[in-house]
Amino acid sequence: MSTATRLLDLEAFVATEYPRVVSAVRLITGDYDIAADAVQDAIVGLLANPPKNEPHNYAAYITVVASNKARDILRRRGAEKRAYDKLPPAREEAADVLSGLDLEVAAALRNLPERQREICVMHYLMDHSVEQIADGLGVSTGTVKTQLHRARHALAARLGKEAGDE
Repeated sequence: MSTATRLLDLEAFVATEYPRVVSAVRLITGDYDIAADAVQDAIVGLLANPPKNEPHNYAAYITVVASNKARDILRRRGAEKRAYDKLPPAREEAADVLSGLDLEVAAALRNLPERQREICVMHYLMDHSVEQIADGLGVSTGTVKTQLHRARHALAARLGKEAGDE
């Protein structure tokens, strides 16, 4: 197919099918802005690098390509969010977390082995679930529970309390 014919077909697509395709991609991905961007990227990609076999139905072809692009964007955003969630808190946030912490408890936490301290802080000070901690650290939930148990006993011994006391 010639470039001129492809341009005419795409102009007709944009004039008649574009809003429906954006809506379809939005329904697939759940985000209108990502859907609109992905549809536009699919159109540009079709113009810049046409497939060997020209699509018979531009709406269907662009819907599939745009849905895949949108999913890639959402996957990438999810990976970025998980990476940001693993970063240590900013200094001012850390100050907020530690502001209400008893000095003896803070000192006892600092004396724990690094992994136990990390898990205790995430669980007790940041309110992360055992599952979230295990997922973030790439360990089993059993490992997190064991480390929490050991840390509680070490903290209790250091603070002079029984492990179950409140």
